[in-house]
Amino acid sequence: MQMHWINRQVILAGAAAFLLAACGGGSSPGSASFSGTLSLGRSAALASLPILEVPLGLPPAGGTSFVPGEVIIKFRPGLSLQSVQSLRVGGVSVQQVRPLAGVQAASLYRADVDESGTLELLRGLRSRSDVLWAEPNYIWKALATPNDPAYVDQWHYPAINLPQAWDIEKGTTNPVTVAVVDTGILSQHPDFEGRLLPGYDFITNPQVGVDGNGRDNNPEDPGDEPGGQGSYHGSHVAGTIAAATNNNRGVAGVSWGARIVPIRVLGAGGGTMADILDGTAWAAGISIQGVPANPNPAQILNLSLGGQGTCSPAAQEVFDAVTARGAIVVVAAGNSNRNAAEFTPANCSGVITVGATDFQNHRAPYSNYGPRIDVMAPGGDTRADLNNDTYPDGVLSPVRDDQNSEFAYAFYQGTSMAAPHVAGVIALMKSRRPALSGTEALALLQQTARPLSPTACTGKGPAQTSRDCGAGLIDAAAALQALGNGNNPPPPPPGGDFSLSLTPNSLSVRPGSSSTITLNFTRTNFTHPLTLSLSGAPSGVSGTFNPATVSDSSASLTLNVAGSAVAGNYGLTITASGGGKTRTATLSLQIANANATRPSLNGTLVLACYYLGNDCDQIRSRVIAIQSNVSSTTYRFRDLEAGRYLLLAWKDSNQNEELDSGDWLGVYTENGDLVLVEPPRSDLSFSVELVQDLGAAQRVSPQVLRFFERASR
Repeated sequence: MQMHWINRQVILAGAAAFLLAACGGGSSPGSASFSGTLSLGRSAALASLPILEVPLGLPPAGGTSFVPGEVIIKFRPGLSLQSVQSLRVGGVSVQQVRPLAGVQAASLYRADVDESGTLELLRGLRSRSDVLWAEPNYIWKALATPNDPAYVDQWHYPAINLPQAWDIEKGTTNPVTVAVVDTGILSQHPDFEGRLLPGYDFITNPQVGVDGNGRDNNPEDPGDEPGGQGSYHGSHVAGTIAAATNNNRGVAGVSWGARIVPIRVLGAGGGTMADILDGTAWAAGISIQGVPANPNPAQILNLSLGGQGTCSPAAQEVFDAVTARGAIVVVAAGNSNRNAAEFTPANCSGVITVGATDFQNHRAPYSNYGPRIDVMAPGGDTRADLNNDTYPDGVLSPVRDDQNSEFAYAFYQGTSMAAPHVAGVIALMKSRRPALSGTEALALLQQTARPLSPTACTGKGPAQTSRDCGAGLIDAAAALQALGNGNNPPPPPPGGDFSLSLTPNSLSVRPGSSSTITLNFTRTNFTHPLTLSLSGAPSGVSGTFNPATVSDSSASLTLNVAGSAVAGNYGLTITASGGGKTRTATLSLQIANANATRPSLNGTLVLACYYLGNDCDQIRSRVIAIQSNVSSTTYRFRDLEAGRYLLLAWKDSNQNEELDSGDWLGVYTENGDLVLVEPPRSDLSFSVELVQDLGAAQRVSPQVLRFFERASR
């Protein structure tokens, strides 16, 4: 069974639900009108709307996607955090909890408000001139859960030619330190004897930590399912990387010599983004307020966790700070059988994103895919037994059996299990060449990987091309052979370092059009000019950098997509070089089908929702239908009662009377914010955008959805 990811992707539907839950309204007798222009959006997908950077949706049903009352705020340059230890926003007192490690001028804050109050607080914070950005303290979760404990052969090691790799390097030449940022560790498990270095527990909430306290220097995993079988997810991940090997006991780890620094950030229900990012920064040796320094900074970090949504600016800054220190970050792509560009931290820049394969070296049925995948590694499929050994084809690694309180081993499946295979192989590579950089490691893994055919990449999911599985399945032996004898290359010249990230890091562009992204450079004592280049662009796609050589903190890239460009998903690489250093970032590009007929507004319903506090008043709300094959038209509501209205529009493209992927949806906004408007108004123009995220679209306010559906009948 796979763990569900918390969905933090903000979509317009969710923003509408927030407004209905958070805003008040009233009514009075009278009549007036609304009018304006409704048009099809110029963007190819709902997720590209600027509005999506501002409002926030309610948590998905059945779970909490952020900590009520906790927000992370980054202030504009030049502002001292000492001067903003307490704030007052819309009558709410907000207190600073601690600075956020690795993110300059950013802190975690806390207020005594519920979920709706947190969203309202964020709206107020984002309107302040001294705030660069503000976001909730999201909750991320582990990406796999256990099935049945067992002791069997680890088929997943021969799948990546690991036995042949051990003939070259066992990981003992120059032992490497690997941080596992996860649920903690079973320190007394026999297969971790002599494998562990001091770690830390970064979980601040004792209820999440289920260990009776907050942060401390004990990363022991007490189990993340109080009263039930714990997952011991972190131990399973750590075991794949570095379980004691050649000791006549249990299972083998990929690296015989690596040492694990366990970082506990996930407990009951997952973990908060602030705790996870603190743990990630500490793992690389960055100082954390109130926490002793890490005596063993990790060279490799494994994060088998995440959530759905764009890469958080806080997360990106932490990863930039970590990689600037030379650490290599390996992350799981996610288990939703969807485009990895929709999931974080898999879609962050500067990390190695890993998809999962099954026993037959096909993409596992749950594994995310797409151009953001860098490489694939075994993740297993516990529903199958293709090797006929009577055991499920999962990845075997250490856990504990809570029913009898014994240490054991279990088969898990997930990209959580794939990522530590890559982290372990990189540990072998760095043992052979200690100065190996993350860029070099990824390049070697990709150059020596075995590409998956379109059939193998498709697996049991939607049709894919081979590019949707990255460079393919890693080959540990080939990567070590390509590394050579391990002689270190000449050290880079002095002069600091820099990192590169993209905003956004995924685009959807129609043939015959163009789109622009921003390149962000974080410089650490680095003053050299950087030369920019683009590779991996398909035929018909060209890019223009402005400027082509950059000496400050940002540049732009405009992608021009010719009308002849072939539809599909592509992974483009942006390279910045200067001062003897090179950094890359991956851009996921989707080219729409040039032959697809652009839809019209015909059949679109426009709703003037008379707001009552949690629903649209069925008497005073109005719906009109657009009955014309145009892409832009005027609309008009007449004889409205005085009061406050929310304006929405929906086109049920497949006419199934349900709001889902492929429909078109829009809400009237002002300055990027959802607003309630009062008649008379004649300037209420807005657009509808294509909904591509089915799961997110289904979280639109049920009351508003039912109103639309009644009207569509």
